[in-house]
Amino acid sequence: GRKVCMPQGAEDYTGNLPLTDRIELLAYADFFIGVGSGLSWLADAAGCPVVLISGFSMPAAEFDTPYRVINPLVCHGCYNYMTVDWLNPLCPRHHDTEREYECSVKIPPKMVISTIDRLRKDLKDRKELSDSETMK
Repeated sequence: GRKVCMPQGAEDYTGNLPLTDRIELLAYADFFIGVGSGLSWLADAAGCPVVLISGFSMPAAEFDTPYRVINPLVCHGCYNYMTVDWLNPLCPRHHDTEREYECSVKIPPKMVISTIDRLRKDLKDRKELSDSETMK
């Protein structure tokens, strides 16, 4: 298998930390990038803008964010079908085919990066607006 390494210079907040510590980190973060998991939901609840990378669920099954990254041109949303056996971790529609997990695999980095760029622009615009309001 692939070895996953933490990027150089990243701070390690993995492990069994109190939930309040995680909330505090997220509440003061500029934004969070994650998948449809509990940590993304926690970031949203803490008021942190979230870039949500998720193809396995439909948008209505996740919290509302203008920064959702999904490729609607490939199979997606299987998590929302009642006929899927979620005790079985295999791709429910395309297991053992070239389309296996395409809901995630076919989200190119360019889609994620452009969403992050849009979020950063929105944050900059909001800050400039806020700063101009403060100067009045």
